[in-house]
Amino acid sequence: MVVLLNKDKLIRLLFTLSLFFLTFIFLGKLNLDMEVFKRLKGNDVNTYSIDVSFDDKEKLLKCAQNITYINKTDKNLERIYFHIYPNAFLKKEYAPFEKNEFKKAYPNGFSKGYININKVLGKKYNLDYKIMGKKEDILEVNLEDNLKPGQKTNIYLEYDVKLPNSVGRFGYGDYTINITNWYPIACVYDNRGWNTKTYEKIGDPFYSDISNFNVNINIPSRYKLATTGTIKSERIKKDSTLYKIKGNNVRDFAFILSDKFNVLSTKLNDTKIYSYFLDKKLGKESLQIAKDSLVVFNNLFGKYPYKTYSVVASDFFIGGMEYPNLVMIDRNLYNQNSKFSLEYVVAHETAHQWWYSLVGNDEISEPWLDEALTEYSTILYFEKKYGKEVKDRLIKNLKTNTFRKSTESIFKSTTEFKNSFEYSLCVYSKGALLLDNIRNKVGDDVFFETLRKYYKQNMYKNVTGNQFVNIWKEKGVNMDKIIYGNN
Repeated sequence: MVVLLNKDKLIRLLFTLSLFFLTFIFLGKLNLDMEVFKRLKGNDVNTYSIDVSFDDKEKLLKCAQNITYINKTDKNLERIYFHIYPNAFLKKEYAPFEKNEFKKAYPNGFSKGYININKVLGKKYNLDYKIMGKKEDILEVNLEDNLKPGQKTNIYLEYDVKLPNSVGRFGYGDYTINITNWYPIACVYDNRGWNTKTYEKIGDPFYSDISNFNVNINIPSRYKLATTGTIKSERIKKDSTLYKIKGNNVRDFAFILSDKFNVLSTKLNDTKIYSYFLDKKLGKESLQIAKDSLVVFNNLFGKYPYKTYSVVASDFFIGGMEYPNLVMIDRNLYNQNSKFSLEYVVAHETAHQWWYSLVGNDEISEPWLDEALTEYSTILYFEKKYGKEVKDRLIKNLKTNTFRKSTESIFKSTTEFKNSFEYSLCVYSKGALLLDNIRNKVGDDVFFETLRKYYKQNMYKNVTGNQFVNIWKEKGVNMDKIIYGNN
């Protein structure tokens, strides 16, 4: 049978066939994209499974680690880079301290810290690797096969970590053992490629992706443990205790040991808050400050999503340092003469749970992005707890001290500052004043609504300074044209 079509019917048929053909192509591409999506869905973060045993006599960690790494880029990866931060403590010239800090950092003289990589395995065989970087603190691992976008691979490592006798972030003193930035952690791959910056002396030299952690820690039973994540079980065997810990959707994993800890705890909604302190002075107060801080920041920015938060008095001469679910506080602040400083530092480090731990950024290239927000959040804590007069006094002091002593811009990397004093004045103080100016310009409703939106949209992600600048441009604010400290 032959059917003859008129011109209009022929056009309609050709149009229908074209649509069918285009739809077929589109669905084919969609199915390919869905395959990548399926591989990532529900498991789109790297997973670190680590067994670590602490040798108290040698101050040595013996570790076995498996990382499930997912290629979230649009490129094939031939190799993966890891930070191995302990090697920044290998030599005196590497040590991440300024000259005027050395005696405080090493009260008993310089002490080596390092990581020895003993084995690197893929699925089938040993992987080629090399130690590189100006401080020998980057590990390059060549993969068995190219890792395509959306694919994952497993890398198994065995290594030892030697702790230095240092009272900075990493090391041990008379009271605590600070085990931070201790394991091989994958470098971030962003639109600039691999970020393999070294452990700098100024600022917080870290940049990492959100990951999941399953960590088994075996330590002498006389020690108490403060840790990132949630302790799922404890098993005591003779003189040691094995802790099984799970930390999901966190940017890093840290733990601190002491045989002198006192511990208090309280709850806020679903979060258990801990205060680890070394004597009876102000341990209870630090717990209350931690709780008050969480209340203030929950209300201002959005809910803290984790089940635990610990404030830990530490051998740490710098003041305070943030890690996911855990902050280190200089134990010397726990005295009556330093009550205000203790409160300020605890509130500041708690604010970092929002700005850097949850909303991440490159702390070397753009340190202002988390520190300015964190410093201003600290001032907001005092405003909400003690009233506007206290806030105004803090802002006035910042203006007086900052503009008398510094003319530098806040929009610089840590490597561009001469010293930590200049860094602090610009990044912390000027940054806080800049945010106060923005608040005065747009009003409280818009200011806090914008920060809540920023937090909600970027939780568990890494952001850039341009993203933060652009959200204020949408509100009619050009950050480049605002003069710090002037309303």
